Amino acid sequence: MTRSQRWTESLLDDVTIRGSGHTPSQSRPDFWDGDIPWVSLADSDQLDSGYIRTTRRNISGRGLAGSSAVLHPARTVILSRDAGVGKSAVLATPMAVSQHFIAWQCDARGVIDPWFLYYVLQRQKPYFGRMAVGSTIKTIGLPLFRKLRISYPSLSEQRKIAEILRTWDEAIDATSRLSALARSRRDRLRQHLYANVPAERVTIASILTESRLPGKPETSPQKITIRLYGRGAVAKAISQTSAATRYFERRAGQLVYSKLDFLNGAFAIVPDELNGFETTLDLPAFDIDDQVNPAWLINYLTRPSYYENQLHLARGQRKARRVNPREFLAEVIALPSSAHQAHTADVLASADQEIALLDRKIELLRAQKRGLAERLLSGELRVEAGEPDD
Repeated sequence: MTRSQRWTESLLDDVTIRGSGHTPSQSRPDFWDGDIPWVSLADSDQLDSGYIRTTRRNISGRGLAGSSAVLHPARTVILSRDAGVGKSAVLATPMAVSQHFIAWQCDARGVIDPWFLYYVLQRQKPYFGRMAVGSTIKTIGLPLFRKLRISYPSLSEQRKIAEILRTWDEAIDATSRLSALARSRRDRLRQHLYANVPAERVTIASILTESRLPGKPETSPQKITIRLYGRGAVAKAISQTSAATRYFERRAGQLVYSKLDFLNGAFAIVPDELNGFETTLDLPAFDIDDQVNPAWLINYLTRPSYYENQLHLARGQRKARRVNPREFLAEVIALPSSAHQAHTADVLASADQEIALLDRKIELLRAQKRGLAERLLSGELRVEAGEPDD
């Protein structure tokens, strides 16, 4: 960990009480579903967010007594040493943990503030990732934690540093909630705009024409990949290609989808920056008729209520179901007037802009926090503590 001549440096074991956990026997039903929260790898999605307040599974008092599990007090700091290596959290209430976690009790020694330690561990995530070993599941051995060192200022300054960083986290969380609400509003708005609208029933073949413009055989193709759930098209990392593989050029403004992930909303309009990029026929592309607004069409196709209900179009086994252009083009859709298409596209574009602005704000806040955390946790930037140490 970071050394600072202006701070004290100690083994983490000398200034905290380190522990771990255990998994009670799965063959004992009476060990489970009690009132003791038990943090396991299944809770990884709740880590790196400050407090962990709930767990997917609970154990009973018998499970605690009949195993090597330990009930750690609130404000214990935990870190995953297996899958999701380096993720950390602070226990909001007394909890037990599985053997996949290391736990540090700070309050008993009164030297390290739990939130200061949490942010130190967050800063060290890349280090923990590098230290993990294993071919299938990477893990960190216990010897590393025995030798782990920490540099720290006075307890009052630690608390001030943690308070500053938590303020940034609260701003990030608040903006993230606004972004989630904006997305929810957009989804509801989209469903409303596409429901019960006067429209003409037309086949998709009448508004789309498959494009098979051959790629440039003399060059290594710049490839396109389609993200799931309507998240657009992006350039694909260049990889080795077989000379026998046929590629086709895609033009800006074309509709493209993934045969394999049609049922997961893998549709996109080719953006200007990917004009001339190529795909195989696994990602077919289509020219869009002038009577169709491309923004209206992509919003129509990327609604979960559309693509999740097209299983009848798919061919193949469950894990390799594909939707071919023939079946897709034979489908019938409700095509509203050009005016309604344009109105729908404009309204949803405004909603997308709101979401983009909020997401950009989140990115900026995270970048600011990273820079501030680096300076505060290294001792480069000192803060005045407003209270004496206990």
